[in-house]
Amino acid sequence: MSGGWQATNKPRYRLRGKAVTVHIGMAGQDEIRTCARLIAEAMRDDPVVHQIVRGDRNRTNRLTGLYTAVLRAGALSHGVIDVARAESGGPIIGVAAWEGPHGSASVWRQLIEAPRYLRAIGLRHVPAALRAVGALGTHRLDVRHWYLADMAVSSEARGLGVGSALLAHRLEAVDAEAVPAYLEATTRASRRLYERHGFEKVAAIGLAPGVSATAMTRSPRRSGRRGDERGNS
Repeated sequence: MSGGWQATNKPRYRLRGKAVTVHIGMAGQDEIRTCARLIAEAMRDDPVVHQIVRGDRNRTNRLTGLYTAVLRAGALSHGVIDVARAESGGPIIGVAAWEGPHGSASVWRQLIEAPRYLRAIGLRHVPAALRAVGALGTHRLDVRHWYLADMAVSSEARGLGVGSALLAHRLEAVDAEAVPAYLEATTRASRRLYERHGFEKVAAIGLAPGVSATAMTRSPRRSGRRGDERGNS
């Protein structure tokens, strides 16, 4: 997959009164906790995430620990973590964590991260969390594919096309490999965004009364079919 910093072909937008162009590159190891914090803040009130991490006490910090473990055991070890910035070298305003088709987390890596999982979830909630995670994985593809494990945009940059820029950037590389992509959308808004980028619903995943996620897949696109896969997030 491609790396290095680049300005996307998204239009310039205004952030805190300043016109900027979103820059996308890959996160370094020293930025994993920053990425995890951004995801935690974005997903703090997500009903699906509440099925995995219960309770409001110290919630953002616990979620930051959880996503630190998820990123280290997943996208960092066998995928890519794309980050968006309003200027090269500036603060991270968006994160997309992709797990690739070229391997999976080792048992050793999972064991290393286990204490973070336990602190975030709490020992008595582990069975319920495992059931939720198991249900979310029900529709994972059984062929080589890229999995969008997590994507989030900072509160100040939402609605400005950052999510779309992150998706377009990585999906171009996924298409070059001619493999499908898979994700679980946890809100209607995220589902609409993914649909604009070619994802289609596979199934609804019920987790609790009134709480569900949507399993979605995307077939690889030929060059020339990407022009209509644009939107704002």
